[in-house]
Amino acid sequence: MTGRSAVPDPEAFGLSTFAALLPARDPIIGEVPGAFQRFRQAMLRELAPATPYECVIAENVIALEWEMLQHRRMRTACIREVTRESVRKAVVEQREAEYKAEMEAAYKAHIEAGGSEDDWKAPSAFNSNAASFVGQNIAGRATAPDRKLQAKAYKAINALGLEPLALMSAAYASVTVRKVWHEHQLQDLERRRCAVKRDFDALQAARLAAGKVADAGDITG
Repeated sequence: MTGRSAVPDPEAFGLSTFAALLPARDPIIGEVPGAFQRFRQAMLRELAPATPYECVIAENVIALEWEMLQHRRMRTACIREVTRESVRKAVVEQREAEYKAEMEAAYKAHIEAGGSEDDWKAPSAFNSNAASFVGQNIAGRATAPDRKLQAKAYKAINALGLEPLALMSAAYASVTVRKVWHEHQLQDLERRRCAVKRDFDALQAARLAAGKVADAGDITG
């Protein structure tokens, strides 16, 4: 094909792909293991950079796209954290109210049986840890991938006098500072991504106009 020889050959530089020119990205705690590598490979094949510089710009596009995805995940995690804590707290409060009612009934029975306040001793202590565990379990099932578990958890949440939609609404309001920060980051990343993508598209258009065509496999392997 005309002009094909003008495209750099990675093998001429001792490389299998030009992507090998760039350093490997170390994992970050909180990311899904291996997700970035799969995302990067798919994006490289989609962008199809055909020269070393195109590959560098493509990596910038990919990095910005990935960071946007992570900010959305972090924003969602903030909301999830607050809703889960609301459910846990509601369960503890409900269990504690039930415990107090039981103790009041036991105390009344004790007095009616001829006992006094001085010799009254509660038959048990409130176990806040156990109540907290139940709340965490319900919250965990409410965010589980299994829809049947979600449905059961929603019933338990409704039984607490809570409305899932209201919980989410309250969570958005309570994490305003963190949410706004992520929103600002996303807006900035979107602007930067658009600018870098324009540069990348211009590079590819100029190369193609000059008749320099290469297979995507020359870059991505």
